[in-house]
Amino acid sequence: MRRDHRQRRDHRHLARRCPGRSCAHRRHRHDQHLLRRRRSADGVHHRVEQRPPHLDALAVRGATARPPVNVALVDLGGHVDPGSPVDREVARAVDAACRELGFVRIVGHGVPADVRRDAMRAALDFFDLPIEARLAVAMPEVGYPYGYNPFSAEALERSLGTAGVVDLKETFNIGPIDPPPRPLAEMSDPDERAVYASNRWPDQHLPDFRPALERYYRAMAGLSARLMEVFAVALGLPVDHFAGLIDRHGSALRLAHYPALDRPPLPGQLRAGAHTDYGTLTVLATDGEPGLQVRDRAGTWLDVEPVVDGFVVNLGDLMERWTNDRWRSTMHRVVVPEDDPGRRRLSLPFFHNANWDARIECLTGPGESPRHPPVLAGAHLMSKFRSTVTEPGRPDRHDPPVA
Repeated sequence: MRRDHRQRRDHRHLARRCPGRSCAHRRHRHDQHLLRRRRSADGVHHRVEQRPPHLDALAVRGATARPPVNVALVDLGGHVDPGSPVDREVARAVDAACRELGFVRIVGHGVPADVRRDAMRAALDFFDLPIEARLAVAMPEVGYPYGYNPFSAEALERSLGTAGVVDLKETFNIGPIDPPPRPLAEMSDPDERAVYASNRWPDQHLPDFRPALERYYRAMAGLSARLMEVFAVALGLPVDHFAGLIDRHGSALRLAHYPALDRPPLPGQLRAGAHTDYGTLTVLATDGEPGLQVRDRAGTWLDVEPVVDGFVVNLGDLMERWTNDRWRSTMHRVVVPEDDPGRRRLSLPFFHNANWDARIECLTGPGESPRHPPVLAGAHLMSKFRSTVTEPGRPDRHDPPVA
């Protein structure tokens, strides 16, 4: 049974239940000891690089405070039902933001406040579980996409083809919650079967976890479908242009927890290394804590200011390719701010993807030639996904096959 104080906490203070260097820091050290012991005892297949003491971090070297970047704020005006008319002014504002930075903040999105609040609370309840309970729903093997991914199990910078250091976070990943478009036995591609693999739920410890996150997943899928309609109008296409290419999407929801730590990281080590996202778009909710930075055209890292009750939306690599580079998939990262480094951070990114077998061909304007060959959306996604897992003896990068 949940403690009363959890039921009473306000969502604006979700990240501060263990302030400063107190209980969160002590529990994290204890967790790491148990995690190393558990790996050696039970032979868990998912490899997590053992973290020497100097990787614990309160702050990232060189992550100085900067003025927030002027990310466009767009009010969808509550017109969020798929199939309804798209406001032309909204479409123009989105087009301008996607051309310039590839990031846009949205309000008037139609996602009920309680759906978001319950998802954030459920996520924190999970990361507050003892490490043994979290590991009970860990990804069972390298490359399995869903379940708990322990601290230091991912290095996002490796998706860029570099030898990036591991990220200072732990995550829980959730895949499609509806039945796959066809039986798994009929899927000849093991990567496609992986996208529709079973989710892992901590039902024994948190019976309310799954319902809260499934409601949130559905809300994000609906919002993403509406955003793809806005994108279509912004690109001068019929409102339903993308509909048949995303109606069987294999999107993923991630719960990302960045614990409060107390020692310097390795040079260049971040809470989430510099990366671009892989699919069509990402819808990000945060607990209001700072740390997200985006790299502008001049190569300067700028802070992205959260929007109260809103979402940050950014384009993925697939959408940049799809628009023939008209729109941008922009590099971003998560740092620990130096001005107040002792707080944990929680975010819920929803990674929207096209259908696995969608053939992605560049949308060209008059007189333009395609800058990229056609590609299958699923192959593109998996080539990126593999590159971030901290697994020895695995190539850092795979180029997706051409459709």
